[in-house]
Amino acid sequence: MSEELSQRDLISHPFKMGDWCFYNIGSTTLEQLKRAGIISDRNYGKLSNKRPDALITLSHDRVIACVEYKQAKELSTEKKEKVAIEQELEVARILGANVLIVTDGCKKTIWVNPATGNRILDQEGNALRAGFSPGEEETLILLRDIVDSIHEGSDQLSPTSPVDPLPLAREIWQDLWTVSGATPENCLYTFVEIFIFKYLSDLGLLRGFYSFGELIKQYGTNSDEEVLEYYADTIRKKIKELFPKNTKDGTTIINGTIFVSKDDKAVRGYAATFKKILGRFENFGSLENIDRDFKSRLFETFLKQSISKKNWGQYFTPLVVVQSIIDMTDIRRGMSICDPACGVGKFLLEAVADKIDRWYSVNNNTVNPQVKLVGYDKGFDKDEQKTIILAKANMLIYFSGLIKSHPGSAKSFSDLFNDTFLLQTNSILGTLAYPINDEYDLILTNPPYVMNGSGNLKEEIHKDAELSKYYTANGLGIEGLFLEWIVNALKEGGKAFIVLPDGVMSRRNDKNLREYVRNHCTIDAIISLPINTFYSTDKKTYVLALTKKERQRTDGIEKLQPQSEPVFAYLCSEIGETRDVYRFPIEQNDLQTATQLFNMYKGSKSSFKTDDPRCKLLDINTLIECDDWCVDRLWSDEEKVNLGIKDPLNMLSIDEFAASMQGIIESLNALKCSLEEVANGAEYTPEMRSTTLGNEALFEFVTNSINLNKVKLRELNTDSLEAIPVYSAQRDVIAHINELVGKPPIFASPEEPILSFATNGDGSAGRNFVLHDKPFYISRDRIGLRSKDERMMIDYIYLQIKDMKELYGFNHSKKANRANVRRVEIAVPVNPEGLIDADFQRSILENYAVIEELQSASVKSANVLEGEVSLDLSESSFEYAIVDLPLLDLFETEKGSSKLTRGYGFDNSGSFPVWSASSKAPLTMIDTYDYEGRYLSWSTNGFAGLLMVLEGRFSINGDRGVLIPKRGRGDLDLDYFKYTLEPIFRQLAKGRKGDNGENEYTKLSPKMLEEVRVPVPVTVDGLPDLAAQEEMAKCYRLLDSVKSQAIAELAEVRDVSVSPMPQ
Repeated sequence: MSEELSQRDLISHPFKMGDWCFYNIGSTTLEQLKRAGIISDRNYGKLSNKRPDALITLSHDRVIACVEYKQAKELSTEKKEKVAIEQELEVARILGANVLIVTDGCKKTIWVNPATGNRILDQEGNALRAGFSPGEEETLILLRDIVDSIHEGSDQLSPTSPVDPLPLAREIWQDLWTVSGATPENCLYTFVEIFIFKYLSDLGLLRGFYSFGELIKQYGTNSDEEVLEYYADTIRKKIKELFPKNTKDGTTIINGTIFVSKDDKAVRGYAATFKKILGRFENFGSLENIDRDFKSRLFETFLKQSISKKNWGQYFTPLVVVQSIIDMTDIRRGMSICDPACGVGKFLLEAVADKIDRWYSVNNNTVNPQVKLVGYDKGFDKDEQKTIILAKANMLIYFSGLIKSHPGSAKSFSDLFNDTFLLQTNSILGTLAYPINDEYDLILTNPPYVMNGSGNLKEEIHKDAELSKYYTANGLGIEGLFLEWIVNALKEGGKAFIVLPDGVMSRRNDKNLREYVRNHCTIDAIISLPINTFYSTDKKTYVLALTKKERQRTDGIEKLQPQSEPVFAYLCSEIGETRDVYRFPIEQNDLQTATQLFNMYKGSKSSFKTDDPRCKLLDINTLIECDDWCVDRLWSDEEKVNLGIKDPLNMLSIDEFAASMQGIIESLNALKCSLEEVANGAEYTPEMRSTTLGNEALFEFVTNSINLNKVKLRELNTDSLEAIPVYSAQRDVIAHINELVGKPPIFASPEEPILSFATNGDGSAGRNFVLHDKPFYISRDRIGLRSKDERMMIDYIYLQIKDMKELYGFNHSKKANRANVRRVEIAVPVNPEGLIDADFQRSILENYAVIEELQSASVKSANVLEGEVSLDLSESSFEYAIVDLPLLDLFETEKGSSKLTRGYGFDNSGSFPVWSASSKAPLTMIDTYDYEGRYLSWSTNGFAGLLMVLEGRFSINGDRGVLIPKRGRGDLDLDYFKYTLEPIFRQLAKGRKGDNGENEYTKLSPKMLEEVRVPVPVTVDGLPDLAAQEEMAKCYRLLDSVKSQAIAELAEVRDVSVSPMPQ
């Protein structure tokens, strides 16, 4: 061993520069440094006896800087400087140093990039002239900047700006899915593993033949298959050495991908894709400075693509919901924070994301947490275990900045990851198998919620005496068990924020569970989230905020006091992003407002006031009395209409309906007169010559499209007045963007207009025409057409080709592209002088304007009648007493059997219909029936609340219910109740109402009918008047027939294709 190292005890006690070690030596050779474990164990050849003056190292295989001290006179000229650099450059290179420092220790310091031999430049492009002082913070900061910026491709310091690998993630998602068809979860898992490999290489934790760069170099001498095998056999083992598995559950941060099997073998057939993805990472560059948003959005980018759900029915929680809940919390040092169904760890990691340096410190390569995070999840096979593995990988990404500053602490970070996330594998109960009491200060979770399978869990609980005593509230569903676990696991005074479905908030069978929660906790808030808040379900959900009550001594007895503070309730319609797979940001964010108000409320619950109509402060007795925590039902219909949540019910009396019909008739008659004038006014007809759109003397196709998908266009979308509209297959503008570099928009003006139309899609190819009079962009699903003769009017061309889809059969397979549209024929008017007749074209356009106006009026009229217009007979000429009677005093409600599916019908085929949500046709036919007779029935799912009368022998499934007259009473006319109840039921239905009646998915369960009252004509004795019902039902049928006939006739006018050309 070197005498210098021994005498100065440099091996055990080197001078520390942050996490780095500074060895001020000069008499110790590279061979001696190697034996001392200060530099890596390799053959240094002819340089073995070289004696560097000083080294800065991270670990035995990572040299940050090689330092050479010279006297001032040895650096007095450029020639001497060059000699000094060349003397030590080889040493710096063989050590793999990031920088060579040549200094006189006072006035002059030369900073050199060993990879290129060039001087390092500052951010302005000048030679770096900063001094070198190992004990100064400025030197440490500069060296870190050099490590971040200087490499084989750059000699210049660059500003430290965060990188956002999300575009890279999207590209790789497409690559992986295209070749493998893997689930989004597996695509994400694969991306994260390669990301970790590249990231650890960029940090210098993977060096030499374990590094990303060295693996890329292997493609020069090895086959694609051999490189993938080397990654699987060698590099992945090294990563597992850096981040060892948890001895409790056997999980680490990687464990099998699309490229590597579960037994750590390279998967044949994917080597080319592996190479392609490595190339994408290489082209992207360094991952050291990761953007904050990327850490939060990465998993969402992949998992929002998924419509799958875990065995327990756990749904991926959108980031906007997670962050809003985090904003409602108050995290303090020493807190223990738990998510008992943590998934990929989003709640826990977001809780500390903005202040990681505050909550975690590193001293002597040991991570010291100031808060304790605990995440549990359930899993038995390799696929289920990936959830916890992803959570640990996610934590590494969130902590990347701290790891970058302390790369020598990898082992301690690995211990932190293993201590934070734990896989529960010893029971199908998972977290629920551990009866924890009074342990956590804060619980944040979105527990799984399904009914199927919960019976098996309860059987397991009943087998265990300790668990049987722990779970006493007897809640339904898995979410009920989790809710009871959360209440028990909270410390007194601890808080929980839980995302729960509507079932546990309102089910009768969960009454005891709600009472258990209310007895042990103060209900701080119930926030109603909109349908489709979650990616893969339209489940109605709520955020429930709880504080566990603290026992207080009264008369020598410890008691839990009843709640006296009001409950904060809020009704959200939007969450700040579109509730579809794209999740584009939108302006309305009721959840953010709810968060802000809740934070004000919790500071002074008793005195808090607000005029926000979406907010209510509920007396706890209100929830006790109604025993229904679905708080959106506490807003009246009128309040919901004012908030834009519910459309007003359009009720027309007979007189109003007649007046509406008369107005439609008069409008159409006026247009009819105008049309007759057009037909009688045509006197001159020019010669009509046939040509095609392929006539290059008259027409020019415009095909210079841009290749940007919807996601990218949304990112570029702007409100700038100079923005250029972008069109795709649909008729409406899909984005407004600034002019693209090197890609000018298509020119159009009022003087030089362009007609465009869709080229692709079964329903759109050859349709969706747009007339452009200002610059625009088009996608590859649209093509433009320009007239090259000023006398050939573009509007007239539109009239000639507007029906080309039907005439030529354009669709997804036969696209309306340039090659196919060239054959479309048009008639060109020619005047006696042989010129294209522009005046005749203008007269034709005037005629067509009248036709369009008539058809447009028909559309508007039909829309009015087709909308949810209900006829109100209460103010008609009938002289009946009308009384609002409780529906359930008249009818019993029954919901159908969920076992009656198409599959059941296949196995039990017969002649009796099974009716489901649709009222158009039975779902299937079976060999038995549940009902015989005439019954009023309603759809409980889909277009919920639509009623129909079913007759004969039939059955219904779980998507339909029946109303059965109570005690066989015969004083109820079903047709009357169909017309009367349907508008009431449609108003009660909750869920996604869709656009213009499309894409609706609403629900109306029997429980939701409990408070319904229905107007019924009654006799002097106050009993339902059957004769009056029958008379009113007859009137309803007549009016409904008139309405249907009017709609049908208006549709004929709307749909007929009328030629404005003279015959």
